[in-house]
Amino acid sequence: MMEQSGNRDEMIHTDAWMPIYLKGLEDGKKVKLTPFGFSMYPVLVGGRDSLILHKIDRDLRRGDICLYRRDNGIYVTHSVHHVDKMGIYLLGESQTVIEGPLSMDHMLAVAEGFIRKGKLYSCSNAKYIFLHEIWMVLRPFRPLLIKIYRKVMKY
Repeated sequence: MMEQSGNRDEMIHTDAWMPIYLKGLEDGKKVKLTPFGFSMYPVLVGGRDSLILHKIDRDLRRGDICLYRRDNGIYVTHSVHHVDKMGIYLLGESQTVIEGPLSMDHMLAVAEGFIRKGKLYSCSNAKYIFLHEIWMVLRPFRPLLIKIYRKVMKY
């Protein structure tokens, strides 16, 4: 089992610092967010990798990585699986269950890029979009593929 960076008892609760990030987004600034947890694995490793987020200034589309707030108040970063007239449907990279529909009122920011193992990647890069689409199609097989990946690679 992978260990998560940091002890949650030693962390500052998200509700304490998120308003600062959200104010920056409202003011048109980009924010760097380091997620914790492993729902975005293998694309992002919690506590190690980061997202570069900005205010949503366009319609969301399949593959966008979004920061959103669930009705229960929890902040989440997941990828858009699809958008239809009912709303937005999202999915963590290590997950198989699609969440939604959610409204634009839930959506707080969209990633323009991410930092993985210290290297910056653009979410608009054609290679990333292609590989991410393959990963979306392989959704039913993700648990097995992640198990194999974890045995072969060091995260």
